[in-house]
Amino acid sequence: MAFFTTSDGVRINYTDRAGGGVAVLLSGFSGIQAEWSYQIPGLEARDYRVVTMDWRSHGQSERTTKNLRVSRLAADLHELFELLKIDEITLVGHSMGGSIIWSYLSLFGQEKLKQLVIVDESPKLLNEGNWTAGIRNLTWSTFGTVSKTFIKQRLTAVPVAPEFKELLKEDKVKNPFDFDLAYPLMKNHLLEDWRQNLADCTLKTLFVAGGASPLCRIGYYHEFENLLNQGSSLKVIQNAGHLPHLEIPEEFNRVFFEFID
Repeated sequence: MAFFTTSDGVRINYTDRAGGGVAVLLSGFSGIQAEWSYQIPGLEARDYRVVTMDWRSHGQSERTTKNLRVSRLAADLHELFELLKIDEITLVGHSMGGSIIWSYLSLFGQEKLKQLVIVDESPKLLNEGNWTAGIRNLTWSTFGTVSKTFIKQRLTAVPVAPEFKELLKEDKVKNPFDFDLAYPLMKNHLLEDWRQNLADCTLKTLFVAGGASPLCRIGYYHEFENLLNQGSSLKVIQNAGHLPHLEIPEEFNRVFFEFID
């Protein structure tokens, strides 16, 4: 576990585990590095150099109101890549972590990346016009209310194992998340549209959806499935909610490791 300071002066916490091929695991809004604890051992067993990080104002990183937007978090990620001198990266993003991957592609391209895994994230979270794959009930007319409340609902469909839930609780008690502080990031996140970036991506991509995710309508991923390139695949973990890698880790890991192997 270590820290680096970004170009705009924010201390970011990260962990770099020794190995060969590189896998970088990105959590979502309010998420922490420990959420990948079910995947890290399998990656290390495959001789991956596993890197995780806490976003600004998340986990053990510095609390700040500075530059709380998805594009800045993508820049933080890029600066970490530069610091560690890594490339040929298997880049994995859950929820907002997926949007940060699309933002990274828009700013820095694909040069350092090998393949992508996106977990339960729509490329456009605001429902408008014919687009209905966003957050349930999130429209321009409801934005002020839904943007502040949807994340506070239960996000899982299958209970997380009690011992793992306790591990996450201990971490979050030590480093409490301040929703009000980070709300500008949430607003920015909800208003982005990454559909063109998804369509333009030529990297092999695995999209994993929770079949019972409470955030979006059932089958939301079919609305943008045609944007995935021919080398990509969509897998649905039917009984899982928004955190399939935590709720049903055995099934998630089977799909995940089949893809990266």
